[in-house]
Amino acid sequence: MRTRTLVSMGLPLALCACGSATTPSAPGAQSPSTPAAPAQVAEGPASDERPGSASSTWIGVAGESSALLPGTHETFLGVWVDVPDRPAASRAPVASSVVVDTSGSMAGDKIVNARAAAKRFVDGLVDGDIASLVRFDDTARELMPPTVLDRASRARFQGNVSELRADGATNLFEGVRLGGQHLMNAPSTHSVRRIVLLSDGIATAGPTSREILGALAEKAADRGVQVTAVGVGLDYDEATLNDIAQRSSGRLYHVEKTEQLAALMEQEMKLLRGTRAANAFIDVMPAPGVTILGVDGTRISSREGGAVRIPVGALFGGQRREFLVRARLTAPAEGTHALASVRLHFSDPTEGNLERVQEAVARYEVTNDAGRVASSQNERSQAIFAVAEAGRATQAAGAKVDADRFEEAERDLAAVEAKLAQQQSVAKDARTKARIADNQRMVSQARASAAGAAKAPAAAKPAAKRAAKLEANDAYMDSHGY
Repeated sequence: MRTRTLVSMGLPLALCACGSATTPSAPGAQSPSTPAAPAQVAEGPASDERPGSASSTWIGVAGESSALLPGTHETFLGVWVDVPDRPAASRAPVASSVVVDTSGSMAGDKIVNARAAAKRFVDGLVDGDIASLVRFDDTARELMPPTVLDRASRARFQGNVSELRADGATNLFEGVRLGGQHLMNAPSTHSVRRIVLLSDGIATAGPTSREILGALAEKAADRGVQVTAVGVGLDYDEATLNDIAQRSSGRLYHVEKTEQLAALMEQEMKLLRGTRAANAFIDVMPAPGVTILGVDGTRISSREGGAVRIPVGALFGGQRREFLVRARLTAPAEGTHALASVRLHFSDPTEGNLERVQEAVARYEVTNDAGRVASSQNERSQAIFAVAEAGRATQAAGAKVDADRFEEAERDLAAVEAKLAQQQSVAKDARTKARIADNQRMVSQARASAAGAAKAPAAAKPAAKRAAKLEANDAYMDSHGY
C-alpha cells in the first residue's frame, strides 16, 4: 500500500505570479476581482513560524545553480511548498463523496472491505461535515444525497453502506461524474472537497477513454474538488487512475490486500483533518529572457506573459509539494538577475476562506567560472530533479516489464537506485535525504518485483508481471507527489 502525499498530491498548494490571472474559486468563494492579501515575499526558500513575517512563507524556488555561465541554457527550477507541521487554529469543514465500484469483480472480500473502508471514512468525519454515497456498476446510483452529518444522518449513511452489493459492469465515468456533481454544489463554507473513489477494475460501460475520464476529474478540480483514487488488487487501470489523481491534484493509493482499506481511509481522514489550505495554485512567472518549457508530472495552464499555473488543491500540515519546472534562458555577460517569481495563492479554510498569497523569487549570478557554477548547485532543486528523473525512468521500466524485457527493466531500475543513492549522499537537509531515501526504497521494491516476475513459472508469470508493473507505477506516482 502506498500513499500519494503531495510531496506529497497530496494536497493543497497554490502559486500565482501573474497579476492579470484569475484565481479559481469554489461556489460562493471570494470573487476574482476581490483584492488578495499582500504577498509575503521571500528570496528563495523560506520556513514558517512567525505569522506575518517573511519567515512564515511556505513557498520556495531555486534554479539548478545560483551561478550560470553566459549564453543560452536549458535549465530547471525546483519549486516547493513546505506546510508547517503544527495544528491549525480550527478544523476546516469537509464535503466528501464516497464513490464505490460495485461491479461484479468486486464480489467477495473486496466489497466486504470496501464497505468497512467507507464506514471508517465517515466515522472520521465530524458533525457538520457533508457526506454523500454513490455506487456504480452498469450505471451510477445515488444511495445518499449530500447530507450534513449528525447522529441520525450518520446512521443512515452507515446503513446504506451495509447494503452495497457487487454486480454488473464498471461505469467509472458516471460514478465520478455524480460524486463530483455533489461536491461542486457544496456550500462555500466547505472548501475542502474530496471524492473517495474505490475501484478494482477497468471502465467497461459509459465513456471509457482515459482522456475523457481525466478531463472529467479536471473539470471537478476547477471547482475545488479533488479525487483520492484507490486502486484495489491487480486488475485496475492504473493509467486512468493516474490521470484522475493528477488532473484533480489528488492522490492515488495502490492496495493489493483489501483488508488494508479501512486503515487507509483512517489515514486519509487524518490528512483531511489537518488541512491548512484549500483551492491552492502556483503561478510561475518567468523573468525577462526566460521561457518556461513545461512542468514534469502535473497539469498546467498557460497564463499571460509566458507564466504557467500549477493547480495544487488542498494542503495539509506537514505536507511537502515539489515541482520540476523546465526552462530556457539566455544569461547576459555579467551581473545578478531574476530567474522567476513564484506565488502561492490559497484560501485559508480556518479563516473563513480568506484569500492569501505568498511569493518567492529565484535569482542567479553570471560567472565565467565553470567550477563556481558546479559548486553553487542548489541542494533542494537538485534533489527534486533527481526524484523526477527517477520517476520518468521507473515508468519506462514498468513498460519494459509489461513487454517481457525483464533484464532491461532490472538494469534500468538499478541505475535509478544508484543515482538516487548518490544524490542522497550529498544532501545535507534531513527531510530532503529522507525524501530521496523513500523514493529509492520504492524503486528498489519495483526492481525486486521485476526480478520476481522474470523468475516466475509460466502459470504465475502474468500476475507477477502485473504486480511488478504496478510497483513501478507506484514509484512513478510517488516521485510526483501523488
